Amino acid sequence: MSLEVTASRWRRLRGELSALQVLVVVFLALRLYFDLNADLLGDESYYWMWGQHLGWSYFDHPPLHAWLLRAVSLLTGWDRLGVRLLTWVTLVGVFGIFWSWAKRLAPDDSQLWFWRAAAIYLASPLFFAMTTVAYNDHLLVVLSLLAVHCFVVFTDRHETGAPQALRWLYFAAMALGLAMLSKYNGIFVGLGFAATFVLRPKLRELLCTPHPWLAAALALVMQAPVIWWNLSEGLASYRYHLDDRWGSGAGHINVMHAVTFVLFSVVLWSPVLLWPLLRLIRSTPTLDFEARARTLTLATFAISTVCLLLISLPLGAYFYWNIVAFVGLMPLLVRFMDNAIVRWMHFVFGLACAAALVFTFTTLPLGIVLGGSDNGTAINYGWDEIAGHVRLAEASNPTDMIGATRYSTTSQLGFALGIADAVKLSPEHSQYDYWQANLPLAGKSAMILVDEADSSPVLDWLRTHFTTLSQVDSFDITRQGRRLYSWRLFRGDEFKP
Repeated sequence: MSLEVTASRWRRLRGELSALQVLVVVFLALRLYFDLNADLLGDESYYWMWGQHLGWSYFDHPPLHAWLLRAVSLLTGWDRLGVRLLTWVTLVGVFGIFWSWAKRLAPDDSQLWFWRAAAIYLASPLFFAMTTVAYNDHLLVVLSLLAVHCFVVFTDRHETGAPQALRWLYFAAMALGLAMLSKYNGIFVGLGFAATFVLRPKLRELLCTPHPWLAAALALVMQAPVIWWNLSEGLASYRYHLDDRWGSGAGHINVMHAVTFVLFSVVLWSPVLLWPLLRLIRSTPTLDFEARARTLTLATFAISTVCLLLISLPLGAYFYWNIVAFVGLMPLLVRFMDNAIVRWMHFVFGLACAAALVFTFTTLPLGIVLGGSDNGTAINYGWDEIAGHVRLAEASNPTDMIGATRYSTTSQLGFALGIADAVKLSPEHSQYDYWQANLPLAGKSAMILVDEADSSPVLDWLRTHFTTLSQVDSFDITRQGRRLYSWRLFRGDEFKP
């Protein structure tokens, strides 16, 4: 009888393993379909342009992603798949860490644990979206997870008296330094480290030694390029994130900002994961490794979430800024999603969100399909067509420079044309202002891609900064008989900076 029960359980587990592998392949196929068919999003092109203008750091973010994109460009050239190549490298890194944790958290059934973890991770809309597009977040995720992994291994070795514990502390510091070189919010992982030192007695003893402080100094020293750039540019990036970007609304408490932040965070992480998270918080760890990981990941989750919640009240905060709060939790949630119904609710929800995301950027914007408008998505369609119109206009009306009125559209147009010197022509502040500051633009003519109305402040700005401004073309981007977006081309002569 026991052999029959064992055989029956083995068949169920094999069936689940196969289903999970198919599910992971489906998610990966959706990612690949997106890469092959979606034009570059505005920020994807923008960060690519950073890589073509190497610097110590940049106005919006630290420099690591740009440096890596420059290396990719040397290998692949100006290719859409090349831009997104790193997202696959970082995904492999995430899965590698999951596999390492699987062997520690489920030594008797590591395969099943790994495939559950991979499927849970991919089914979170937050992680699927933010690591599919070539934003800085995919680097932040893998490097934050690597930092967490190294710190937990350090804690495990130190508390058990195993050799070479301290080297893992310094590995964690280096990974943390790289995470913060990807995005500023990597600092929340560092605060999680600090909290773990305080919360675990055996680590607390180490605070009387130089090693925690040297490790912290190492992570800080790695920020030297960012610090140097900011010192050279009047703390421009720091001022932007702490003050300038918020405008006149900063400082006024708005509870709805916090409510919006929480709702978006929950829905896009996946509401199904709330119950497993509560179970994790209330649980007693069954393994020492899990206990040590739990301390760090919950500390990071609490610090990041509370800090951003407080920031959201007077300033507003985007849900994806809190992505590091969830990174370390993902491998631990497997034990608390032992109910197949809960797991598959999460998988189905995530699959629907992933399919909707891919559809809306590759086929038709979902808002337009539903009878509304979705300019934020539609603006990313048809950049090869747009570049074709610009080339034709340039052939009949040659100008000294080509540009657009936003940092995002300037970057998308530059990528589509294969040029790194497209200019941003508007009062909008961005990294382009630093690139263009010393260029001899005065008196030059420009072909300008415009999507603003005649009465807009941007058109008024263009009229002020060119002696003459005349429209030379107008066209629509359409898909399946639907108009998605309208563009115009203007020729400006004798630019006045």
